[in-house]
Amino acid sequence: MIFMNIYVFIDKVEFKIFKLENNEKIEFIKDKIIIPKSFEMGDKLNYIRKFIITLINKYNVKKSNITVEDAIGIDIIDIVKMEGVIEEVFSNCGVKICR
Repeated sequence: MIFMNIYVFIDKVEFKIFKLENNEKIEFIKDKIIIPKSFEMGDKLNYIRKFIITLINKYNVKKSNITVEDAIGIDIIDIVKMEGVIEEVFSNCGVKICR
């Protein structure tokens, strides 16, 4: 089974895609999505959404975990929107979110 860990920050989304085989973690990819500063919030959300859907389809992701940046400050609303879009994508694609 393929897993995806997502780490949400205000200016980027980091991710790891891996599988467990014989209790050993085999990592396929570790990368980040840099969100262009010139994008308005709607464009940022659409950009993240399309990127995550592409990764889910390419790697056949079945389970996920989402972690949000701790020191958010005044940007909490934007982070919550980004987390919500990612959760929606996972739900629509049949990816189980593990807490």
